[in-house]
Amino acid sequence: MAPSPESTYKVEFNHHVYTLPVCQGAGGSSLIKVDFIHNPYLMHDAAVEANRYMNHNISNHIDIIVTPECRCITLATQLAFMNGCQVIMLRKSLSADEEQHPFWSGTYQSRTHNGLEHLYLTEDKARMMEGKQVLVLDDVSSTGKTLIAIHNVLENVNVRASFFAIFDEDCEKDKRLATLPSYYFLKTLPVPDYSE
Repeated sequence: MAPSPESTYKVEFNHHVYTLPVCQGAGGSSLIKVDFIHNPYLMHDAAVEANRYMNHNISNHIDIIVTPECRCITLATQLAFMNGCQVIMLRKSLSADEEQHPFWSGTYQSRTHNGLEHLYLTEDKARMMEGKQVLVLDDVSSTGKTLIAIHNVLENVNVRASFFAIFDEDCEKDKRLATLPSYYFLKTLPVPDYSE
C-alpha cells in the first residue's frame, strides 16, 4: 500500500518542529523525504544542532567535511562555515578532463534510487585531505552503503575519517557499517510501514 498524499513525519531541530513528507521510494518502499536544499530553515536548525553534537561527541577541530553529491551539500557547507573548514564533495560523475588524471571511485546500491550509484574522488581533492582531520557527512544513512563506499575510497588514499549522519534510518544495516572507524548519528528516522 502506498503512503497517502497527506502522510507526514514531524521532527524537531533546535527547538523548532518541521513536517517532512512521506513519499514513495524506489522499489515501492516508503521514505521520509529530507530536503535541506528547499527548506533553508530546516537546514539551518539541523546544522546548529549537528554542530553542537559534532563539537561535543566527535571533535571540536574538523579540517575537512566530505559529503557525497546529494542534497546534503547545503548542510555540509553550513557546517563548514560554522567550523572554519573546507568541504569536499565526492561527485557522481567526472568530466572528460578529470578522467585523464588519477581518481578513485566507489560504487554502492542506493536504497533511494534503487540502482547503482558511483562516487569519485580526484587526485587534487585526495591531496587536500592528507594529514587532515576529516569528517564524512551524509543527510540520511539507510543501509550504510554510501558511508561504506566513501570509507573504501578514502582508505585507498590513506585518509582516516569519522562518519556522521544527521538521520539514521531504522532499517537493516549492511554488516560492513560496523567496520567503520567511527559512526555517529543525530536522530533516528523511522521507515514508514503502510502494508496491511
